[in-house]
Amino acid sequence: MPELNVFKTETETIDTTVKTVYTAPPNYTGIIISSQITNASDSDTSVTFTYHDSAGDSTGIELLSQFDIPARDTAAAQSGGKLIVAANGQLKMTADKDNNLKLVMGILESLNG
Repeated sequence: MPELNVFKTETETIDTTVKTVYTAPPNYTGIIISSQITNASDSDTSVTFTYHDSAGDSTGIELLSQFDIPARDTAAAQSGGKLIVAANGQLKMTADKDNNLKLVMGILESLNG
């Protein structure tokens, strides 16, 4: 029997290739409770964060677009509340420099219907 609610923590290192950082499982809605991006380097780095309705949605919608994170600083990837990711929806990130940015996301996956 599928679990009604599942809490998860996802971590990723972001680089210059587009990386899928989260995919909501089939039959679940992903609720992103928090998402922090830390710049662990000595140089400013920018990040682009996009939402995609499905794996086949190549364009996506920018949540952050070339957003600068100063050296040795942290930024919230979302502000003002939760982010809902529909079943099979994806969140992707890319940076302008390799391996400077570290992501931590707190997620609640809730079974649909």
